[in-house]
Amino acid sequence: MIPPARNFWRLVLLVAAFLIWSLAFIALYGVHGVACAAGWASAQDPWPLRLTLIGVWVVMTAGAGVFAVWTMKRPAEDRPAQRFLRSATLATAVIGVVATAWLGAPLFLVRICG
Repeated sequence: MIPPARNFWRLVLLVAAFLIWSLAFIALYGVHGVACAAGWASAQDPWPLRLTLIGVWVVMTAGAGVFAVWTMKRPAEDRPAQRFLRSATLATAVIGVVATAWLGAPLFLVRICG
């Protein structure tokens, strides 16, 4: 029998990619909102804030990518339930990378502090 703590961590791994995505969402929109409200970015020179946001986005997308690669390289176990959980974790990791990458699209398309 598998210890309950091990099952817990397997479920955490299942949703880890979306936890990374949600952290990226909070970081990007939090920094953007605070910076715009505080007047840190001007209409004449929005690049310092834009580059900061792009840096945060790149770091978070790279983190999601590293998690996806790590998930892919994890050894598979013999039992069908564990193989399914590994496949589901890998699928959510790939979807998490795509979602995190898509999250940064507005950084290149819209004005900062419009």
